[in-house]
Amino acid sequence: MPNLDLNDVSIHYEETGKGSFAFVHCHGIGQSGKPFIEEFSFWEKYFDRVITWDNRGLGESSQATKYSVPLYANDLARLLNHLNVTKVVLHGVSWGGIVVQQFALDYPDMCSAIIIDSSSSEVNVAASENWYKQSEESRVGKGIRKIKPEHMDSFLAQARATAGLREHPYTPRLKEIKCPALIVGGGQDSIAGAGGSIILGRNLPNSRTEIFQDSEHGVYRHKQAEFRKLVLEFCKNIQVIN
Repeated sequence: MPNLDLNDVSIHYEETGKGSFAFVHCHGIGQSGKPFIEEFSFWEKYFDRVITWDNRGLGESSQATKYSVPLYANDLARLLNHLNVTKVVLHGVSWGGIVVQQFALDYPDMCSAIIIDSSSSEVNVAASENWYKQSEESRVGKGIRKIKPEHMDSFLAQARATAGLREHPYTPRLKEIKCPALIVGGGQDSIAGAGGSIILGRNLPNSRTEIFQDSEHGVYRHKQAEFRKLVLEFCKNIQVIN
């Protein structure tokens, strides 16, 4: 259960394997990387190293004085540099998909490929207002999500950043991301919807999009076998694994 002290924050991570090339998981909003540990036994058969981590202010990572999407992405870059990881296949689910977009924009040389699961590069008016509402309700203790007090600041920052995708979308910048991208979404996703995945696929220049019509939010969990098969096929086709 290692933690890395980055001076302004301590980042908790879990890993298996060794090497400079890794499969890295980025968790959803207000959550942690812990649930992904049960996936290690599968992915370690194909990747030298598998890593999951907790965003600043969440899970077992420490709280911080500042929160923003670039800071979350920078935390991951600093963590990977400390671990001597130079290349990654980066998987982000939901909020993690937003972090992945920021990371791919800021640290393109580290990305062999990205996998964005049940996420989007923009939100419409209704979704934006809903995320602002969730943040305010959670802040006063009336939200549907049970957020621990020590995790509240980070959750609020993430909810508001998601809401902010209405006015500050990533969509116009996606053309800057040149690495191969696999976009997956669920037709039964009541949180992000499949539309965000379609937008990502249309705007990422080197991408493949797959919509699982009977999947809910988080394809890697709800359609586990199909997701695994798809990712392995994708990674073999772009020659990042044998």
